[in-house]
Amino acid sequence: MDDKKKKQKSEEKEVKKDETLLLKQRIEELDNNYKRALADYQNLEKRSKEERSNWIINANKDLIMKFLSVLDDLYRANKHLKDEGLRLIIQKFFGILNKEGLTEIPPTKGNVFVPESMRSIATIDVDGEQEGRVVEEALTGYKLNGEVIRPAEVIVGQKKGDAEINSA
Repeated sequence: MDDKKKKQKSEEKEVKKDETLLLKQRIEELDNNYKRALADYQNLEKRSKEERSNWIINANKDLIMKFLSVLDDLYRANKHLKDEGLRLIIQKFFGILNKEGLTEIPPTKGNVFVPESMRSIATIDVDGEQEGRVVEEALTGYKLNGEVIRPAEVIVGQKKGDAEINSA
């Protein structure tokens, strides 16, 4: 009987060892599944934040683009009226837009024509030194958070005899 009990205990130990091994494997599998699920959740959270941020940026961009025509009108009015109150309103309005990331493309008169930030609306005859340079800025260009959202509209100098009005 001793041999039977020893054999039975040995078998029980073997079964417990197998169960322990299976449980350890199951724990490791569940742990890996948990880590994978957590990583997937963190990636989803990150993507959601990026999408929300992009949506906000695009909504702001659309709204600011609509405000640019109003800003242009205010600048034109101030050019003719030279009113201090209007100048302060323009300054305040542009300050608000600036806080949202809007910046003017620096005045381009006299600079070399750069197609990335300028759009030529016409050319005029000039001497050799002014060829390929901006002669006049017709409309101010703007960047939003470093990205050109409206190129400056300019008139570019062309060698005499080659000038023509471009259709824009």
